[in-house]
Amino acid sequence: MASGHVTHAERDGVHVLRYFGRVDYMSAPAIKRFTDDLVDRNIAGLVFDLSEAENLDSTNLGLLARVADRAQSRSGCRSVIVSTRDDINCVLSSMGFDQMFTIVGRDSADPAPAGEAIESTPSAEAELRNVMIEAHRMLVGMSEAGRIQFEEVVRCLETT
Repeated sequence: MASGHVTHAERDGVHVLRYFGRVDYMSAPAIKRFTDDLVDRNIAGLVFDLSEAENLDSTNLGLLARVADRAQSRSGCRSVIVSTRDDINCVLSSMGFDQMFTIVGRDSADPAPAGEAIESTPSAEAELRNVMIEAHRMLVGMSEAGRIQFEEVVRCLETT
């Protein structure tokens, strides 16, 4: 699969975002708009199903962390990541995602409900840049590994 997409479904107040293929920074503004609206509501839980994802770039990883942090602050719910790929799990662990999320494999999770695609509408360059900065700042603050890997990225994005 050359490009990726994200779907959304809800069951009993728990919202599931399911990632497919290679989800990159170009989809981040649409996902951010959708999740900002979602988290502003009273939700019972948030699940990020990465079992069909081939790759998530750093912008989307930071966005996952940001959304989970907001959901925890607003609703008190700890977000869950469903991931079955060793390469993705290694990245999640090295970046400290296991401190912020409950991470489970597919066999530990309920089957993900079918969902509707989150529409990826074109975004302005400024919006894309702001989403990238915000996402990478989140990664910098999560762990020492994130600070080392992304502090310079944030600086660079802030000066462009």
